[in-house]
Amino acid sequence: MLEALEAYYEEKRIYLPRAGHLIELRERGFGHLKGDKIFLSPYETFYLLEKGRIRVVTQRRREGLSLRDLVKKLLVGKPEVWIKYLVYRDLRDRGYIVREASDVDFEVHGKGPLRRLVSIIFEGREASLEKLNQLLRYATRERKELVLAVIDRRTDIVYYTLGSLNI
Repeated sequence: MLEALEAYYEEKRIYLPRAGHLIELRERGFGHLKGDKIFLSPYETFYLLEKGRIRVVTQRRREGLSLRDLVKKLLVGKPEVWIKYLVYRDLRDRGYIVREASDVDFEVHGKGPLRRLVSIIFEGREASLEKLNQLLRYATRERKELVLAVIDRRTDIVYYTLGSLNI
């Protein structure tokens, strides 16, 4: 079992000081490098903490933070982040490298040369055909496959590939 890396919580951000042993995390698609630190998204933080790969402490007092503590601190006013995390975790557990994307929820790499864009659809909420058409046009322009992650009230996730849409 690998020893957990120490990550720091400061001003609603999680980072790890850059060091040689972080290369494996970067190679596995975690974090983004900025200066001498590797910053983690909330999804990456939750995932690595859940898997025991990092230990998060406050920068000032070096107090350890649990997953529950971090969820409370990072999800203030953003309840959709937890649902997005569930999709992120599911994709990571299936062996994909998952990155946040600007026009969709995630960009997914791995398992072949095809890149995929993942958009989350919540069961019971409205998903307009126009919005789906916009997502499909964007995926086509980017030459990537569009995958809809439909999440139900029990947080079960079903994936659908959207290849064409006639309105």
